[in-house]
Parts: sequence; structure tokens; C-alpha cells
Amino acid sequence: MTDIILFGGTWEGRMLADFLGENDISSMVSVVSEYGASLLSGSQTLKIRSGVLPREEMKELFQREMPRLVVDATHPYASHISRTIQDVCCGLGIKHVSVKREGSPTDGYMVFEDLDQMIDHLNGPDRNKVVFSTLGAKSSPSLARIERHGERVFTRILPSETSLRQALDAGIPPGHIICMQGPFSRMINEAMFRETKASVLLTKESGKAGGFSEKVRAADDLDMEVLILRRPDADRGVTVDEAKQMILREVK
Repeated sequence: MTDIILFGGTWEGRMLADFLGENDISSMVSVVSEYGASLLSGSQTLKIRSGVLPREEMKELFQREMPRLVVDATHPYASHISRTIQDVCCGLGIKHVSVKREGSPTDGYMVFEDLDQMIDHLNGPDRNKVVFSTLGAKSSPSLARIERHGERVFTRILPSETSLRQALDAGIPPGHIICMQGPFSRMINEAMFRETKASVLLTKESGKAGGFSEKVRAADDLDMEVLILRRPDADRGVTVDEAKQMILREVK
């Protein structure tokens, strides 16, 4: 039996994983990639599993471990896995909680409800501007729909084989793919924007943990256009500190 199952791979997930290990709480943290697992510190009481977890396998895992609490600290834009976690927990009668990420002000910037709207805008009157995307590797097929993407689209993604393959398979030229782990300082962001001669920044509302402020401030310094992909269910969930208190209540 495992008291707590944590779905992480994010800054919030790493903070909670450290908390579980430091408090010797019988727990398991699940991340999608080996790279995500490499950022965690396991312990005698904290098990780490990596890899995609389909619904049926998730159900089997929960039935086998019978956790007191499941904590969803996945990326705020990973709505599919969050829905799966919620559905499986509800079906088995297991208590679960979602951890929300602190938001950032988006006033004064163009905010889009979905990626299709953003791509349509980029294919509009400003179709000649150079684009710097920080939306991640999964957005690569959409970025490839930008007119002349091979010339005008640069994308910054995680330094993993999976992420690189996603970008290459979508048709993003190797010379336009930047594989680095963030978050990045304002100075580093500005240096990258200058080097690529970008005039448009694509970003998610990734909050403090995702270096949102450092990205948009660097873009503002260079008079770049900033396009933001709105975060789904931004107000849903509890803070990291609230999640810690819930965990302690469950195990005690």
C-alpha cells in the first residue's frame, strides 16, 4: 500500500516530491519521461515511476496501491491526464486533489483561447514576422501550419529525445530547434530573441514556475508582439502549501 500517489513532472510536482521524501511518507511519484524522473530525488519511502500511464493501467495501479490521496501536480495545460486522474479516482472512491499554479497578469497582451486561433493570427497580416515559440514540443504540428514556418519559426523545447523527435517529425528545421531546460532569466531570453531576430513571442500563461514574467519582460524590452495561450481551469485546485497540509492530514 502507498499512502500518496503524486503525478508530477512540474516545478510544483518536484516541490511536493521533496516534501514527501523529507517527511518519510510512503509515496509514489509518476512522471511521463525519463528526463522528468532524473530531476527527482528518490528515497526509501518515495518510489519513482516514469512513462505514460493509460487509463486502465492507472486504474490497476490505484487498485494495487490503494492510496489515501492522489495529488495531481501535472502541467496546467495537460488537461487530458488531469481528467483521467479525476475519473479513475472518482470511479474507485479515492480522494484526489489538483494543485494549481500561481498565475501571472496578462493585461496588455493578446490572449488566445486555443492554438488554432493563435496560428490563424500568425497567418494573417503579420505573416512575415519571425516567431519564437515557448509552447513546447507538443505544439510542433501546429507550428508547422504557420506559413513559411521553415524560415520564420524558432521553437524552444525540453532537452529530451522525445521532444526533439516531435519537433523534427513536424518539419521544424534542426537549426530552428533550441533544446534547453528552463526557466530562463530575462537576460537569457532577450539574448535568444535577439539572436533569432524574433519579433513575436508565443507563450503559455506558465506563471512564476514557468518563467512567464522573464519571457514577456524580455519581449517587451525588444518591442516584440506577445501572444499568450490561455490556461484552462486557471482557478481550479489548491496551492502547493495547501496540498502539503492535506497530505499531512491524510497520513496522520
